[in-house]
Amino acid sequence: MVYSGAIDRIIGRPPPKTGDIVLVADGTEKPIGWGLYNSVSMFCVRLMQLEEEATRDPSCALDMEKLLETRINAAVELRRGLGLPSATTNAYRLVNSEGDRLSGLIVDVFGDLAVVASSAAWVEKYKSKVKACISSIDEINHIHWRPSVEILQEEGMDAADLKELHPSTCPQRTKVIENGISYAISLEGQKTGFYADQRENRMFLSTISHGQRVLDVCCYSGGFALNAAKGGAMSITGVDTSLPALELARENIALNNLDPEKTSFLREDATVFMKGALSRNDSWDIVILDPPKLAPSRKVLQSASGMYRNLNSLAMKITRRGGLFMTCSCSGAMTQSGTFLRTLQ
Repeated sequence: MVYSGAIDRIIGRPPPKTGDIVLVADGTEKPIGWGLYNSVSMFCVRLMQLEEEATRDPSCALDMEKLLETRINAAVELRRGLGLPSATTNAYRLVNSEGDRLSGLIVDVFGDLAVVASSAAWVEKYKSKVKACISSIDEINHIHWRPSVEILQEEGMDAADLKELHPSTCPQRTKVIENGISYAISLEGQKTGFYADQRENRMFLSTISHGQRVLDVCCYSGGFALNAAKGGAMSITGVDTSLPALELARENIALNNLDPEKTSFLREDATVFMKGALSRNDSWDIVILDPPKLAPSRKVLQSASGMYRNLNSLAMKITRRGGLFMTCSCSGAMTQSGTFLRTLQ
C-alpha cells in the first residue's frame, strides 16, 4: 500500500485516473512494483506486483485479469491444503485481502455460496472478472456481492454506481457448519454475514472453556458463545445491541441442541453492561471483546483510540484475577499503525 502522503511526484501525461495501472518507483526512480492508482483515496496505490515479478518493459506491465486468475486460484489451493472445505467446516475465508495479495477484496465461502466484500475501487472495476474466477470454483453455485459503500465512497465512487444491475437471486439466509458447529447466517447481517476470519480463535476457545464462566461482549450471532458452550463452559453470557443478531444467536443455540439454561444473550450497550457488572463486583473467568469497527479511517483514529481504551479497560476489570481476556480490533487504521497495541499497554 502506498499512502497519498508518500507520493513525491507523478511522471507522465496525462496523469493516471482511478483504476489505472501505474509503476511505483523510489526517489532514485528505481522501480518498486506495479499497482492500481486512486486519485482521491488515502490509499493512493495498492501494490499488486513487485518489480522482481515483472520487468520495467511496459509490455510486462500488470495484467490484472491474469493476475486475478492466478491469485484466486492460489487462494483456493492454499485452502485445499488446509483441508477446507471439509465434512466439519464449509464456512471459511477464501480470499483475505492483503493476506492473499488482493488488497480490498474479501471472499467468504458458505457452503455453495460465495459472499464478496468489495472495499476498493479496483474491485468494482474488475467485478465481472472477479465473479468469473469465483464461479469457476467447483463447489460455488451462488455469488452474493456486498460493496462496502461508505469505504468505496471514500475511494471516489458514487453510491448509485454500486447498485447491482442484476441483483443476486441467492437466499438471504443460509446454514453452515464450522468445526462441527452449525450456524444460521443472515446475508443482510454485518460484514459478509459471518466472521469467518475468527474460525481458529473460536475453536481455541472451545478447548479452554470447560467449567468456566464466559462473557462474550459484542457477541453478534454467538460465534464465541457457541464454542464456549460446546467446550463445556459452566455459563455463558453474550451481549450485543443488535436484536437481529441476538435472535440468530438464540437460534444457533437451539440448532446445536445446546443447553439454553447455561447461555443467556442480553441486548445492551457494551459499556453500560460492563459498568454495571463492575458496580456489582461481577467477574468472569474468560472475557471476549470483539467490537465493531470503531476507526473506519485514520481521520477518527484519536477518538476511536479513546473508545477502544475505555472498552478494554472495563473488560480487563471484569476479568477475574488469573482469568483470560481476549480482545480484537477489526479497524485496520488501529492495528496497522500500532495504535491498538499501544492503547492496550
